[in-house]
Amino acid sequence: MLSRFSDVLQTAADVLAPPATRLEDFEYHWKMILNFYQNYDDSNKMHIEETRIPHHLHQMLQLIVDEEKEQHGGTVGPCLEAIVQRSICLLDALTALAAADRPPGARALALTTGTALLRRTRQPCVNSAHVYRPLQRMLIQCNESPASPTEKEEVELLLTLCGLVRKEPGLANIFTTPFVEDKSTLLSIPEDIQKLIPIRSKIQTPKKNPLFEVELPANPLRNVSIIRTGRDDNCNATSSSSVDDNVSCKSHKTVYDDNDKFLLIDLLLSYLNSADNQVVLRACEGIMIVSSLPEDDIANLLTSCSPACETVVDKLAAKYKCVPANVDPSDVDHLNITWAYVAQDFGDKTYSKFHGYRELTSFFSWLDYCDTLMKECHPTIAAHLSRTFRQNFLEGTAETGITDVHHAVLVTAILAKCLKVVDSPDLINEFSNWLVGDGEVSEWPLLHTLINNCLTENYDLTLETLRFFETIIEKGTEHSIQRVVLARVTSRGYLQHAPPDDAERDRLNDLSICRERERNREAMKQLQHEDHVNEQITDILSHEGLDLKQHNDAADNIHRVINSFLLLLPRAILSDPVGADYEHYIHDAHRHYQYWLDVTSTYHWPTDYNGIDTTASSTHSYDSRPEADIHLDEFHIKPDKEDNKFTQKLVLRTKDLTQITEEEFDEGPFFRMIFKLLANMPTQPYQVNLHLTSIISKLALLPHPNLHEYLLNPSLPTAKKTPTLFKTLQELAKRLTMEIPRLRNYSKVIENTRLQLMSEDPSYDESGEHNQLVESLIVLEEFCKELAAIAFVKYQHSVHMQR
Repeated sequence: MLSRFSDVLQTAADVLAPPATRLEDFEYHWKMILNFYQNYDDSNKMHIEETRIPHHLHQMLQLIVDEEKEQHGGTVGPCLEAIVQRSICLLDALTALAAADRPPGARALALTTGTALLRRTRQPCVNSAHVYRPLQRMLIQCNESPASPTEKEEVELLLTLCGLVRKEPGLANIFTTPFVEDKSTLLSIPEDIQKLIPIRSKIQTPKKNPLFEVELPANPLRNVSIIRTGRDDNCNATSSSSVDDNVSCKSHKTVYDDNDKFLLIDLLLSYLNSADNQVVLRACEGIMIVSSLPEDDIANLLTSCSPACETVVDKLAAKYKCVPANVDPSDVDHLNITWAYVAQDFGDKTYSKFHGYRELTSFFSWLDYCDTLMKECHPTIAAHLSRTFRQNFLEGTAETGITDVHHAVLVTAILAKCLKVVDSPDLINEFSNWLVGDGEVSEWPLLHTLINNCLTENYDLTLETLRFFETIIEKGTEHSIQRVVLARVTSRGYLQHAPPDDAERDRLNDLSICRERERNREAMKQLQHEDHVNEQITDILSHEGLDLKQHNDAADNIHRVINSFLLLLPRAILSDPVGADYEHYIHDAHRHYQYWLDVTSTYHWPTDYNGIDTTASSTHSYDSRPEADIHLDEFHIKPDKEDNKFTQKLVLRTKDLTQITEEEFDEGPFFRMIFKLLANMPTQPYQVNLHLTSIISKLALLPHPNLHEYLLNPSLPTAKKTPTLFKTLQELAKRLTMEIPRLRNYSKVIENTRLQLMSEDPSYDESGEHNQLVESLIVLEEFCKELAAIAFVKYQHSVHMQR
């Protein structure tokens, strides 16, 4: 009963005195703000949070949001219309509060309110002159001084405007310097606002504001068309009224003056050096948003009239220079940093996981930002940024460290990590071109410097440079692989175009090893070992679905190729005579070869010799197709009646070879370095040998027919002085076969060393007691298994492609 009575009274009261409309409430809160400042005493030190100003501003914003929910068809409600028509000068008032900061805290409140107004309204009407001009004035207040207490609010306002520009790219024209009428207009508060809010404001030119680093023309609107001109009836740029009414309208072209600047980008750049990491991250987001705008004219303006690309790369170079020179290079590869990474321990300046951790984290996080920016931004900006990266960082900063003996190890480790973590195609291309050059290989000093660094007595430098080359192959482009690896082998100059002489025939028939076996007391065990390996290979071929009867010649050939690698070392010094993990290498080779097939699918590489212009026919016995390698007769083993010894005869099937004048083959500086390190394996540390064989394995996996022939054809007919992978392996095997048995109790040493290496015990790596000779033997043994697996997988793939 009482509730009904109260409802009747409320209805009667509403009839006599109806509730205020939203617009009336809006005007009420506006008047309350004006009344406060009409009676404000400048000597009062009260903080603005202790006043009612935040409440009134919040209510005004809420009224705009509430009325917008009831609007349909994109219409503007009366409260927002009052701001657009400037009957209520809310945005101008916020600009005045931001400039004066009275009472204390008003600046942050004004920036926050302006940001909230743009974010919470679906149609902020930024294209209206009464909206964007106060915003222009408010932007000038941003970054007045370094380390401003309102940095967070300022960068949030900039980021909000970047989001609006992304939704409507035409709005970017508002924030270019030609649209500004003149400096005095922007620096002064409108007279009506000065009367309504009579507080002293800052009239001096803001410090370090990029807007005032240029001289604007007296009347820029006469000289420059900010809105792209066209014949559209809805957008006539020749009329000043149309500029005021709709500055974001679409048309054909924007004409910019040579002295223009993109105010949003330039202001965001000024926050990159902030001590507050969150401010830096928000500024980075804003730069990425504006850089990703699809419009070509904005991209051209940013690259030609803004220092954005140079600033981003120079900041990377500055962070690189801050890395201590005595950082342990092994710590570099362990970092996994993204550009949005904010270490929780950064608050403690004394905390560090290892020496140089903070500096390396800062550098690689910024590198990741550069890489992400190139992937997301406009292609014009990406191309300009990548060129700047090469000129200002690689050539201008990092290149000198590679030639510096004292810093080469750390510099090489950092650059290898840089190339490993970047993904942007533009950045990878510039990185690769910087490494391998554009002219003749012999004329490119940087590549020769890296190769020479591998051949020094400083094994730490050798190791890091090998890691760098491994990364160059993994992340390289077709151009870089061609120059480093394929430049010499594509001519097939390694082939012997005349019938092999006796020495070469002996090598191909392995007679020297035969004679050694005749003198070997364990000849029977060696032959049994070979029979076991042959059975293993046959089982693997059958298990992989290859019909030996249907592919008799090809299967026999790959059988011999695998034999050549697996039987390179005699059984007596093998650490794993059974070869139990050979199938593991086959599975790895399958996965890696498929990866390289995918990576090189767009490369202009031949798949067979039928399409290659060579001096010899592709049907010759030295064709390097996996199924067409040179044929060797099977072993014929019989006891010698006179000497009661086992003999082994390998007969070379030769075919007609084209007679061509021979020229000494130059394998190039890269392969020359690889073969030299391979020959020196017994005197090199385990890690160097491991990375060396890893590089060769990756090269062998590349699906290029010339490279396959050069690396994986043990029976390749070559001139005596022509170096090949298998020749180098043979010489290395002979050396180990002679030196290993000289060790005391060598069988037990080999067994123990293998167990320690396979266990991956870190204490073994830290200990100084290493038998490099035995370690190199085990590396070579496993490397031969890997090469055999790669040859088999490539053969299997070629057979499947023919089906």
